[in-house]
Amino acid sequence: MKFAVAFIVLVTFCGVLYAQSHHMQWGNTTHYDQLLQRLFVKKSSSRMQTVTQEVSWPNATNTQPRNRTITCIKALDQYVNGKGGYATLRAGGVGFNHTTVRFKSQ
Repeated sequence: MKFAVAFIVLVTFCGVLYAQSHHMQWGNTTHYDQLLQRLFVKKSSSRMQTVTQEVSWPNATNTQPRNRTITCIKALDQYVNGKGGYATLRAGGVGFNHTTVRFKSQ
């Protein structure tokens, strides 16, 4: 019985830690989807200031056809301690052939 209680407490604690990440997903993937871009966004911090960066797809360096329809966008927070940034959709997105995502620090 003590083991079961300890296990439940451990699972709950791990769930709380995992829930602090700021992952964001718009849309869903299917097995027919193709990855169009994978990008790691990192910007140097600035003391006592909020740092933002916008990422657009497609951009001038992409050589892929621009007639693809976006079905899913995932922004995964690499800092799962609750101190990572937030992602917001600024333009386009799921159902469009373009998108702009803004990343904002805390």
